[in-house]
Amino acid sequence: MRIFRYFAPLLAIAILAVYVYHASSPEGKDKAKLEAVLAATLPDLDGKKQAISQWRGKVLVVNFWASWCPPCRAEMPGFVDLQKKYGGKGLVFVGIALDSPEKAADYAKSIGVNYPILVDPDSTVLSLSGLPFTAVFDRRGNLVATHTGAVPEEKLEGIVGKLL
Repeated sequence: MRIFRYFAPLLAIAILAVYVYHASSPEGKDKAKLEAVLAATLPDLDGKKQAISQWRGKVLVVNFWASWCPPCRAEMPGFVDLQKKYGGKGLVFVGIALDSPEKAADYAKSIGVNYPILVDPDSTVLSLSGLPFTAVFDRRGNLVATHTGAVPEEKLEGIVGKLL
């Protein structure tokens, strides 16, 4: 029994690590639902409907975020930097704000967002269990990577760099 008392916490941590790994990989989420994001049409900050499919043929990073989410706010300046650095090579970030257009616009303007922001305050496109959530698609629209939580800029740059 003494051995079980020592190994039970380690086993629980190992199980949790496996769960987190699979939940953050494309195979761990419903891949078809994630790829269906590409078929969505949402309003931009001006209320004009935008089809996400218009960016097909580009390396597409779709980021679900909200202005009230501290990790979302922390990662977005890195997205601005990567869009500036690789936009000319075919990289496009699209932010999907689960917020009111006004709140999303205020925050986006405050940090100088240089990529499209769409709004989905009712989470109609994708039901998420946590924010931020980022999905990376290759030029053919295939899901390449996902990440729940703030994605480090260096990690994301490594992923998109291989696709450009």
